[in-house]
Amino acid sequence: MILGMPGIPGRVQRPKGTGGGNVPLQTRVPEVLKKRFDLAAKRRGISLSLYMEWLIDLDPEAPTPAEALAEEDSDTLLSA
Repeated sequence: MILGMPGIPGRVQRPKGTGGGNVPLQTRVPEVLKKRFDLAAKRRGISLSLYMEWLIDLDPEAPTPAEALAEEDSDTLLSA
């Protein structure tokens, strides 16, 4: 195993320390939407997870990371 390489060839590796505690995120979407996400991330040379991080940062209604952590034990968060 070679260390220091991105998971997908041609994409950049995430800077150290920005991933935090990672948890799986799974949902079902139409195939064309999945392809759009994959192609958008590929065109930017980043991972799909980093692309999703960028998208949440664009949503003015999304909680900040601090707000999300404060709500961690609350029942107000929705689950899929």
